[in-house]
Amino acid sequence: MPLKVVKKLDKKAEIFQNLSIQAQKLAILLYYSTMPDDVKESWLAVIPEMSLSQIDRLLNILEAKYIDEQTKDIDEKYAKKIKKVVENFDKKRIEDKENLLKKINELIK
Repeated sequence: MPLKVVKKLDKKAEIFQNLSIQAQKLAILLYYSTMPDDVKESWLAVIPEMSLSQIDRLLNILEAKYIDEQTKDIDEKYAKKIKKVVENFDKKRIEDKENLLKKINELIK
């Protein structure tokens, strides 16, 4: 087979493989989505009519929503930790300020 034909076949195989991966990704994201089943079914019905760019946008939206759902607890957990650290820092700063004022007053006496 001439090299151009082989490259063309390789390119087609690569495109097919990418489409297959995207289809699997779409199926997984829809399956694990928290949207109601009737909405999922509506999306599945509309997908064959969508352009590739529309499907790509849908994939990006579903992926972002999935990531948000998966990391929501982590965000809340670290927000609580950060709040506690800030509160401890503020408390320590007030104590240090009071101690400093106390020592200044002792030096003045």
